[in-house]
Amino acid sequence: METFDLARLTDFDFEAVCKDIFEKEFGVALEIFSTGKDGGVDLRHYRASGQEMIVQCKHWVRSSESKLVSYMRKTELPKIRKLQPGRYVLATSMSLTKGTKDKLFEALKPHVKSSGDIFGQEELNALLRKHDDVVRRHLRLWLTSASVLQSLLSKSVLTRSHALAHEVNNTLKVYATNESYSRAIDLLEQVHVSVIAGIPGIGKTTLAHVICANYLSAGYELIEISEDVEEANGVWDDAVPQIFYYDDFLGQTALEEKLGKNEDGRLLSLMKRVSASPNKRFVLTTREYILAQARQRYERLDRHSFDVQTCVIDVADYTYRTRAVILYNHLYNSNLPRDIRSRFADRSAYQPIIAHRNFNPRIIAATLAEAVLLSDDNSSIAAEVLRNLEEPSRIWGHIVENQLSHYELVLVKLTFSLLGDVRVEELQDIWVSNGFQVRDFRRAIATLDGTMLKTSRLGGYVFSGFHNPSVRDYMKTYFQERPEEVLDLINSAQKFEQISGLWVGLSVADSENMSALFGRWKKDVELAVSKLFPVAGLRTHSHSSPQGDPVYRAAVCLEMGIDIDSAHIRELGLAEVKENDPVANATDQDVVIQLIRQLKRIDSDDMEGVVQETAASAIEWSLGDISTWDLMEWADGYIDDLEREVPGLDTYSARETLNDARDDYAQSAADDWLGGDGSDSSVDEMRDIVSHYQNVRYFEHPNIDLDALNEKIEAQDAEHSVPEVARPLDHLNDPSGRPERSEMEIVQSMMESLRSDEDR
Repeated sequence: METFDLARLTDFDFEAVCKDIFEKEFGVALEIFSTGKDGGVDLRHYRASGQEMIVQCKHWVRSSESKLVSYMRKTELPKIRKLQPGRYVLATSMSLTKGTKDKLFEALKPHVKSSGDIFGQEELNALLRKHDDVVRRHLRLWLTSASVLQSLLSKSVLTRSHALAHEVNNTLKVYATNESYSRAIDLLEQVHVSVIAGIPGIGKTTLAHVICANYLSAGYELIEISEDVEEANGVWDDAVPQIFYYDDFLGQTALEEKLGKNEDGRLLSLMKRVSASPNKRFVLTTREYILAQARQRYERLDRHSFDVQTCVIDVADYTYRTRAVILYNHLYNSNLPRDIRSRFADRSAYQPIIAHRNFNPRIIAATLAEAVLLSDDNSSIAAEVLRNLEEPSRIWGHIVENQLSHYELVLVKLTFSLLGDVRVEELQDIWVSNGFQVRDFRRAIATLDGTMLKTSRLGGYVFSGFHNPSVRDYMKTYFQERPEEVLDLINSAQKFEQISGLWVGLSVADSENMSALFGRWKKDVELAVSKLFPVAGLRTHSHSSPQGDPVYRAAVCLEMGIDIDSAHIRELGLAEVKENDPVANATDQDVVIQLIRQLKRIDSDDMEGVVQETAASAIEWSLGDISTWDLMEWADGYIDDLEREVPGLDTYSARETLNDARDDYAQSAADDWLGGDGSDSSVDEMRDIVSHYQNVRYFEHPNIDLDALNEKIEAQDAEHSVPEVARPLDHLNDPSGRPERSEMEIVQSMMESLRSDEDR
């Protein structure tokens, strides 16, 4: 039997739900009134006889039944006697025993005609089960039903997604429906893939969480992708409805994290596979500008039709009422004292925030969280929100300047010098090597976890990194304003990744200025690079991260050496290329290209030969594993990239090797698949093989029976067709919406409910 967690509703949500329930149940239209102006009336209906029916809504979720009875006798009963309604109905989110209902009935009669006009949690749940359309009209009610919450935490969610389920659970408390939700759902239903893009803090992850919860409620299994798309392929189940979720799939900044070898191809293959599967959905999030930069970097991403799969969240999606709901939900669910929250009921406090041109949910959430921590002065929180909207960096700046201890600030700076999440024990080793105590490290990371930092467990290890991209954004500004602290980090660095992290991370913000600063500190940088270049690299959160790649080290040394005119650093990178052939053990195709570009910048007679040899090594590396059709396709495209980068590169032998391997693989895979001997080749792979030989090399390989392959593909599609599961809700109305009231009045009514001084 379905139940609904009424405790998760806000006061205004609860009144709105009661209005819709009782309008359905009583068959009448009800007016709704603002808290503080009701005089004992929340909902009212005028009858033809002139008598009123009044509904009083008491959202008491943390109080006792005895307090409710006492409050109704002492506070509400005098108001009721003054009003003399024809019928009085009491609705409360509390669970009421028979004894309590009897006491309330005795206290409130004759205005309450029977105990049946007193609705507790159980009675309201029964009405919600009866009126399903009311449930579906209210997002927070629908997504906090017992079935949805159970599905979030049930065994159907894979173990590694449990932390995500907890985050989704919290997200549902503050989410406010807007137009981007419908657009994203429409994309998922039409093409099964939705890339949610937008500026930092606009609500991309929040929207993705709500979508995941909604599909869970429709019977899907939630699978979070945390490293690369192979995780999805490893748990793919044709018979089970599944939704895959990949947050920040292109990294937090374009230059920090890059897609690994063939990762762009595997990502697009997964998108294609999901698009062709009726019971699969794929939700990805990224900053809009990062998606644009990635499409410039990766040709296959640029060729992909992202435009038809991308849902861009824009500030314009947030109407006046939606913004008000976001602000209200964050205030209602904050730990701020009641009297502080109530100050936002004044229009002069909330309206400038709602109307601000830089309105941003993350800034509001962070400001309120900071206000809770700085509990000594909460008198000007509304003004603080406005100042932070005007200048977002103030949020983290205020924390850094007023809250962090010496050791906590040291840890934040250290984290900035490392581009990606790293294992906590390695972070601790760097800390100890700098002369600090382990106990101070543990205290600092425990304090910062959940605010500026975030720890996560993956593969048996705990990793640490910045809590969200805005922290790193702030720290870039912090170091730009305090260049001497960059030098301190360089001199105290224990890993080469710290030097490269500062070089790359700060160059994203101001490349020219950082080159000048590093040049000014040339001797210090040379000493640090010389000492750390041979030291073993860090183990990062993602195995596809290029930081530990010897090619990455060589490319950074070459770029840094050229830009700051350091022959010593440049020669370190060049010696790595000439003596150790780092490309042979590369992990990132784009970094190999970057290495070649840096080599081309060196003005030396022998560099043409070095470039050619490096490119030839890159070709050999690309052919090192061509055991699958996808890897062959990737190698083919990568050789194209190398030819464009290095004119005159000899690729004839490589092309022949690749084509022969592709022909042999396709022939064997097609024969096995047609013979039905249990070949591992998928239908999608067969489609790709058919497409290749139809469009590219059909006449060179006539032994592949393309017609027979096509017939079996069609038969397989028909045989294994999985029916669509229930479509999630298309349009979930904002519960604050009232067609009979203006938007301004609705917002005022909602914000007035923050004034409540009842002991709930």
